Amino acid sequence: MTNTLARNLSEFAPDPGFTDSVFERHPAPSLLFTREGVITQANAAARQVLCDTEVPVAGASLADFFPSHSRSLAGMAPPFSLPRAALRRADGSTFMARVRVVAAGPGPAGLLLASIEDLSEFEAEIDAANREFEALTSAAGHDLRGPLRILKGFTEALADECGDVLNEEGKNFLKEILKAGDRMEGLIDGLLAYSRASRADLSRENLDLTTLVELVYYELRHAQPNRDVACQVEPGIHAWGDVRLMMTVLRNLLGNAWKFSSRNATAGIRCHLEERDGRNWICVTDDGAGFDMTQATRLFKPFTRLHRQDEFPGHGMGLATAHRIVKRHGGEIEAESRPGEGTTVRFYLPDAG
Repeated sequence: MTNTLARNLSEFAPDPGFTDSVFERHPAPSLLFTREGVITQANAAARQVLCDTEVPVAGASLADFFPSHSRSLAGMAPPFSLPRAALRRADGSTFMARVRVVAAGPGPAGLLLASIEDLSEFEAEIDAANREFEALTSAAGHDLRGPLRILKGFTEALADECGDVLNEEGKNFLKEILKAGDRMEGLIDGLLAYSRASRADLSRENLDLTTLVELVYYELRHAQPNRDVACQVEPGIHAWGDVRLMMTVLRNLLGNAWKFSSRNATAGIRCHLEERDGRNWICVTDDGAGFDMTQATRLFKPFTRLHRQDEFPGHGMGLATAHRIVKRHGGEIEAESRPGEGTTVRFYLPDAG
């Protein structure tokens, strides 16, 4: 629909009256704006959504209505879309929307056309379904702990009391049972952390991520003091977020970098900023095992592992939890890697708005 409107605007540009009429009556809330981020025109549907009045929006800045994405909208090359963007109405209330942007005029300096799809109703339905699923997940995780502890307790007691009468094969069986119990306990912990990432209240503040990264580095070095790892962090990295949830993100990303570089005699982990399309991405880069990018679409799904358990132990929940937390902040997360050449995981958090 956006592309059709853009073609109409372009094809009938010689007749301003017709162009204005098509744009004004278009059913999708739509904005025309300059590369400098100034709105030149808003149709009736957009004024209704953003102002709920007939007050003109023309002349306002994109930042007035897109507190977190105004630079992206004005700076990225069309066509592109933002799957989820926070919009601020004139009364200060906000809602989530899908925004599609195409060129509305010729040349790199021409106007851009943005169409807005209100996701409020859809988001409410998804939130309700997620809350129900997360409550079930949390209850199931807690209920599984009891039987698992009993299983592990009796297995340990069997090893202590009867270990002397068991042959080597029997002792190996007990070891495998205990290893499976520990793995199941880790999976339950990961499942509960994933559930908490969705249910925990967000309390955003301006975070000194450089200092938080240094704290996580200290934890990793303290746990394995014999590792030879060069840990670097760029000074002055700041972002708006919830400190508890962002510590979970950093522990997962830096912990993965630490783990997947463990087969290197000497390893390097770096946390740094990368500017792209007007956004500051926070990157965690390692020189570890890496992975095949054809598997990248699976990377942030729960219980997904791209390496065998005997190569790098884990539960496949860390990146899924980090993904969920970053998405709750309205941000994005992605990964780039090559087998044997390391991995960069980068995430973006919108500014306060």
